[in-house]
Amino acid sequence: MNENPYLSIEHGGPGTIGWRIHHYAEVGSTQEVAEQLALDGAAHGSVVTAESQTAGHGRLGREWFSPPGVNLHATIILRPRMEAAEVPVLGLVAGVAMAQAVESIAPGMPGLKWPNDLWLNGKKAGGIIAQMLAGTPPCVLLGIGINLNLNARQLPEDLRRIATSVLIETGQTCDRVKFAGVLFGRIDDLVRQVQDSGFGPIAPLWENYSVLKGKRVTVFDGQTRHIGVVKGIDRDGALLLVENDTLQRVLAGDVTIERIES
Repeated sequence: MNENPYLSIEHGGPGTIGWRIHHYAEVGSTQEVAEQLALDGAAHGSVVTAESQTAGHGRLGREWFSPPGVNLHATIILRPRMEAAEVPVLGLVAGVAMAQAVESIAPGMPGLKWPNDLWLNGKKAGGIIAQMLAGTPPCVLLGIGINLNLNARQLPEDLRRIATSVLIETGQTCDRVKFAGVLFGRIDDLVRQVQDSGFGPIAPLWENYSVLKGKRVTVFDGQTRHIGVVKGIDRDGALLLVENDTLQRVLAGDVTIERIES
């Protein structure tokens, strides 16, 4: 472990997100490190950050490209006061927090693509993975990756059409530690809210950032393919899709926006 720049934003005690931040120069993935800490009993709100990941990944096992020292890679250990069936909404909750934190440095730019992507000006700039560990009560590893200070030259050519960063979109470098403090604070507030009142009051906040509403999309969950127009999300976080004049609730899947040929 190297010198920890995130010590300056540690606050509160066990149960507050960011009360303890474990920082590494390089790890396979912050998810792997956080899993071991969780199995060893690390408290709710413990965070793992790293300058570089050699095996970082997102949903569906996809590799996450990120050079060292420019972006935020973090995994938060959550031990929420929720039933296991309610846990999937935590990814959406984290999405709202991520969009709100980015809004503070890139006003009007962030959007959310169900279920877990952060977009800036129509390109992907971040993602979330929520991994639930076996056992009761629930323990969730909330993995977060956000492109903050990645410059255009660092992006592989095949990603330049679909990926971006705060620096690329705003022209301004971001204080990663300060940003992390804002983000962890927003997640802490929203996780407390969802534990007390459910996801219903947070759903409209997510909707405000949605890049899918009214769009024709294809959703594929590995077995079933749905094609329709997005109406929104419901109070349980399911995607509402109008398919063949019938409203469908889609619980999981990979979303592709259908391009309209002109």
